[in-house]
Amino acid sequence: TTPDGADKVVYNLAPMLSMMSVLILWAVVPLAPVMLGVDLNAGALFIIAAGSIGTLSIIMAGWSSNNKFSVIGAFRQVAVMVSFEIPMLATLLIPTIFAGSMGMNAIIQSQDIWFVLLSPLAALSFLIAAIAELGRAPFDLAEGESELVSGYNIEYSGMKFGMFYAGELLHAFTFGGFWAIFFFGGYRFFGLEKVSPFLAIAIILFKALVGYWVIMWVKYTVMRIRIDQMLAFNWKFLTPVAFVLVMVTALMNALLRDASSWLFITGMLLSNVIVAWISLEFVR
Repeated sequence: TTPDGADKVVYNLAPMLSMMSVLILWAVVPLAPVMLGVDLNAGALFIIAAGSIGTLSIIMAGWSSNNKFSVIGAFRQVAVMVSFEIPMLATLLIPTIFAGSMGMNAIIQSQDIWFVLLSPLAALSFLIAAIAELGRAPFDLAEGESELVSGYNIEYSGMKFGMFYAGELLHAFTFGGFWAIFFFGGYRFFGLEKVSPFLAIAIILFKALVGYWVIMWVKYTVMRIRIDQMLAFNWKFLTPVAFVLVMVTALMNALLRDASSWLFITGMLLSNVIVAWISLEFVR
């Protein structure tokens, strides 16, 4: 099923677009206090916008391959990516509320206390949404070998397939880095980042590798779920929880803004525990 004409152009462009959607995300990643590409004041929004280009590359690859398996795989992956972007964007608002800025460097600089201690539920929700965005197990329905052979990239081989594969792995590492930036202090670690910029780079890369390891750990541990279960989990559970958590966090932040650090941490942590408990009771 070799593509011809305009299909061939789209077929060849899709792998490059997939790789590009990952690489441009690093433009706003602060590697050290004085080493970052672009200090955007809307860096968190840029991540969502630039990451969405990957959705376009997948639908392009599936459509231009002229294969029913690739089209079904592309439809599945796009449905998952579009769905899980909503709770991801909602949870990214929580570090923004704490930092008072959407800039990546400002979020890191404001983490005298790691945001995972203030909102562990947001960190968990972000990780789940990130794994779904990456198409990793248990959300790898686009490449379900038992039913779709290889999903949207079934007609790709050689370097084109290599670009898709490298883009997926780099995407996992990149989201491990974002998880570290938003919830684990980025390049900050007990003042060591002030000793040398290279030490700061080593710190953030180590945290990104830990995030990558967690993503891979989940991938090789949890079994695949069905597409209807996946979307129901997002729309009926994860998205409502994320929205409620944003509202509760904004309210608690306004109430405890002038409180002591211990009272602020305790209040935020208890609000997360209550939201999680009520959510599980609703599910039950």
